[in-house]
Amino acid sequence: RDLSKPIGALSPHRLAYFKERYREMPEMPGEPKFLYGTHYSNPGYVLFYLVRKAPECMLRLQDGRFDQAERLFTDVAETWSGVLVNHADLKELIPEFYMGTGDFLAQPRDLDLGTMQDGRKVGPVRLPPWARDPADFVGKLRAALESDYVSEHLDEWIDLIFGYKQRGQAALEADNLFHPLTYENAVDIEAIADPTERQAVLTQIREFGQTPTQLFTAKHP
Repeated sequence: RDLSKPIGALSPHRLAYFKERYREMPEMPGEPKFLYGTHYSNPGYVLFYLVRKAPECMLRLQDGRFDQAERLFTDVAETWSGVLVNHADLKELIPEFYMGTGDFLAQPRDLDLGTMQDGRKVGPVRLPPWARDPADFVGKLRAALESDYVSEHLDEWIDLIFGYKQRGQAALEADNLFHPLTYENAVDIEAIADPTERQAVLTQIREFGQTPTQLFTAKHP
């Protein structure tokens, strides 16, 4: 992966779609334009990956039910493909992909996640052919994360997520501009007098995802 680019910019074809949509957005007072209408991390994305390890959390988020079987995390290759082509899918990986035994990829015997339209029951996550089992998969991803390549380019990813390319013109130039509500202090909640409107904004912020606090305003060394 090119760590100098956000998830939304990894595919040139999909990035062209986002840029065209940005150009066509009307200029509205107090409503900044944005490239991406979805985020790379939110509660739904985290539980998408962890549904087998924390099914009770998914049930709470989904009003007591699991998502449709076809929408669950069932195949690593299919999920990666979706991140590259789906306009509504920009999710990053979570720490469990790089630590532990990979138990979040296994299927507990007593957990019924439903049946696919083709009749297949949802089971353990299908791994790439180069991974023997979940522990091997996580171990190889951890080795990649600790590789010389990542060490040499991690500063570029930090610039996007925590650094000077997170906001403003630098973010736009780096194809890294998200919906304004994802940024810290983007809206003054206390200034919203209508309690219904205030709750709606809070819900949108909570469910949509939040960009981390900006830690650096200059290029990371």
